[in-house]
Amino acid sequence: WADIFQPDDRIGLAVGQPMKATKAVAGATLDEVDPFLWELYYSFRPNDSMEITPAVFGGTDILSDAADDVFGAVVTTKFKF
Repeated sequence: WADIFQPDDRIGLAVGQPMKATKAVAGATLDEVDPFLWELYYSFRPNDSMEITPAVFGGTDILSDAADDVFGAVVTTKFKF
């Protein structure tokens, strides 16, 4: 979404989950783990030559078992000369 708090800013949310089989044939087994990933960011311009984008992200069950969760944060700064 654009122009939420001030002109030229953006806020975004992304969620995702891979496709998963719901039925197995010929003796195959189904994966019992449901991975889920998400990201939230806010991009703003404090002046005409700089853009700052902080973001947080996370995921649950990203590998083959339920103990593989991730969480993180990042800040990206772009300068224009």
